[in-house]
Amino acid sequence: MPNNIAFVIQYIDSIGVIWIFSTVGIVIGLFYFLIIKSEKISNILKLENGFDDERIDFGNLKSIDILKLAVLIIGGFLFIENLPVFLSNTLFAFKSSIPTGFDTAYENQGILKYQRIEDYVHWITGGLKILIGYLLMSNYKKISHYLNNKLN
Repeated sequence: MPNNIAFVIQYIDSIGVIWIFSTVGIVIGLFYFLIIKSEKISNILKLENGFDDERIDFGNLKSIDILKLAVLIIGGFLFIENLPVFLSNTLFAFKSSIPTGFDTAYENQGILKYQRIEDYVHWITGGLKILIGYLLMSNYKKISHYLNNKLN
């Protein structure tokens, strides 16, 4: 998310300042919740209900436990990797919908435009990947049991 700040600094305005503060707030909030409130997050997502021990002994893992861990990791990566892309595309779409006082040369170069179909495709796919990542993390137990039944 700090990469978003570089895009905003190019054309600083009131929306850019709000975006910088919200980006920093999200990063600090994620740090706070992931580090300090990790137990509360695991209780909300019911992450520890599927595992009997807090310690993972790789020698005694069953196939279902490996599937649970894999589904959690894949869902987490999908969510975390696509959140900045989705937020960046949201910012660009929002900024392009507001009329600016910039010279039309900037608009002719495509810097402030967000009207190509590829832009919207990236925005929608980023949102879908975030949704799929969340669903994988919140329903990892059911998904891993389904995959285990299909494999056996």
